[in-house]
Amino acid sequence: MKLKILLVFAILFSFSIFSVSAELFFNGYAGAKGDFYSNPSSTKEGFDPMFEIQAYFAGQLHISKQLLVRGEFSVQSEDIFKSGLFNDTIALFCINEISATYVKPFLGNTQYISAFFGTFEPIGSDVFLQRQFGMRPITSLITESWLGLRGSYIYPFYGAGASYILHFDRWPIASGFYLYKNHAENKENDDQINLDWRFATTTQFFTIDFATGIGAPLSKKYNDDDVILLIDTLYLHTGFEALIGNRYAYSFFIQTGFEQLTLREEASVEDSKIYLLLEPRFALEACNIHVTFFNFPARLLEANNDLQLPNKKLIFVEDSLGINMAIFTENLYIKNKNIGFGLHTTLSFPEKYLTNLKITSKEKLDALIDDYNVKLSPFLTASLMSGTLHSMLQINITNLKDGLEKALKLNIGYKAQL
Repeated sequence: MKLKILLVFAILFSFSIFSVSAELFFNGYAGAKGDFYSNPSSTKEGFDPMFEIQAYFAGQLHISKQLLVRGEFSVQSEDIFKSGLFNDTIALFCINEISATYVKPFLGNTQYISAFFGTFEPIGSDVFLQRQFGMRPITSLITESWLGLRGSYIYPFYGAGASYILHFDRWPIASGFYLYKNHAENKENDDQINLDWRFATTTQFFTIDFATGIGAPLSKKYNDDDVILLIDTLYLHTGFEALIGNRYAYSFFIQTGFEQLTLREEASVEDSKIYLLLEPRFALEACNIHVTFFNFPARLLEANNDLQLPNKKLIFVEDSLGINMAIFTENLYIKNKNIGFGLHTTLSFPEKYLTNLKITSKEKLDALIDDYNVKLSPFLTASLMSGTLHSMLQINITNLKDGLEKALKLNIGYKAQL
């Protein structure tokens, strides 16, 4: 860890020697959200309250016109009521990203040369599109997260590495390569070196961000013998997101991809590693309607830490397979304040059905029908000072049989631009 920190400072120093004459400029975002609900695993009768907090900070420091440094950090707490409001509470702190980017003109175009640690512009997140083209977010509402700017993603550019992106200034096109090393979840559980190519473009009626790459586990064992280095397996990962149509009228949004496909003759992708989101969007005169069909890998829905904090990456989705309909409006003004409100209706099924999507018997069909979740989630947003106040009451219809207190969840959050 000390070596990595020293390397970060060395990279930042080497970049800074190019230009340090301009004034420093900082901008960023911060957000925090609290969840209040009854403990679903409690053995007590009635309401057993839980209160958890998520927060994140993301910012970029423009050291000069050529150099900018980015950082993103998040915190996720355990139940605050468990230890008491005024006592220490277990929390998970994560450094999502630390990166430095050097911007250099080249033959009428612009080069972006970056070094990074953490998760950097992952496949399936629209962070890359926002940074390259300055566009508004296009991802689905159901993939919103309060643990950073990215929401969900198909495959992370995660680890320690570098990237080279060429932005064509005459056309809305950006393309380049990522080279990074991480500790991937391959079968050998070895360190893995990855090389990815990315292409993105945006026009009035079409936007796409596509990436594909290979990962090579770096093994030091061969038939139980020690070797200097062995690469005997390659893994393929790929994904893209696209918006077809006009965001202010009718459009269709898609995200899809997979991870860790072994490049062998009889290779196949496991259902649990396929990411798929299909979302037709309708812009009516009075409201917007988004209908979302989704199939998420289990890794998006499970806690991946030793503390076993409850997973809160996604707000509306807790199961892997399902459909969601959002009816909302964003442009209602009350006393010069912009108010948005709407309703999410979600039908979802647990991840175990992704391992065998073929229903071969009536018993399996009955089990599928019996094990599901139906949720109604009315939500409200309002501009407040330099940010936006978010609130949502989620009602799990399938839990009403256990009492109203077991079916309700309230969350309130605030996001601000710094």
